[in-house]
Amino acid sequence: MMLRSKIKKIYKFLQILLLTSCLFSSNSFATTSRNLTIFAEPNMALALTKIARIYSRKYNVIVSVNLNSSENFINEIEFGEPADVFISAHPGWIELMRQKGLIDVFNIGYIAQDRLALITPISNSNLHPRFLKNNISLAEAIALLDKNKETLILDHEGGSSGYKAKKFTDYFDLTNLKIFSKIAEDRTPFLTIIESHPKNYALLLKSQIKNDDRFKTLAIGKNDTIFYQALVIAGDNMEVAREFLKFLKSDIAKSVLKENGFIVS
Repeated sequence: MMLRSKIKKIYKFLQILLLTSCLFSSNSFATTSRNLTIFAEPNMALALTKIARIYSRKYNVIVSVNLNSSENFINEIEFGEPADVFISAHPGWIELMRQKGLIDVFNIGYIAQDRLALITPISNSNLHPRFLKNNISLAEAIALLDKNKETLILDHEGGSSGYKAKKFTDYFDLTNLKIFSKIAEDRTPFLTIIESHPKNYALLLKSQIKNDDRFKTLAIGKNDTIFYQALVIAGDNMEVAREFLKFLKSDIAKSVLKENGFIVS
């Protein structure tokens, strides 16, 4: 009888141990299986990588940050590429995603702002004296480049940088300025292209050249406010995506964005 009683106790103990083990494993799996995939443009690489790392540790979410032009990302999302959050400053692509029903229209966050900047390689020794005073407006700078028959390089229009730069230059009646745009198929980093043409100029987003001593900033736009929007992609992972959008508006995320050249309120 005593042996049978001991066997029952041992059996009961093993049942409790197995149940506890299953519950623990189930909870562990649940906390580690949360994933988040973010699509954003290359100029946000440093800021988003740091924000994603902080968010991942805080909320125990595995975060993947993919960088490409907004145009390419829309095509990928349409063809079923897994994505949870889309961040861009390209209003055309954002509106297209809304029209196609690819996003949760009730969860769109304005997370940061940017400015256009006119730059040239630091090795450019032919700068007009007007540029050396550092008090020229972006409109005046473009007009001066036109007058001097200079060459201006823009990023491709599939991304926010090229789109915003092209929109800005379209406001002017430029008859002498030679404007070249990077083609989308060219995978050479835009800043590498600019650096390889030391006598030319480029119009891009200010965040693209944060702390980059290869270039000199000649003028910064004041009235060309550029807004970055974070959108939740419609799908099965919207709860985690909404959580991340909320985190993007936190003080710690704003601090990271600011230190990487973005304007935050």
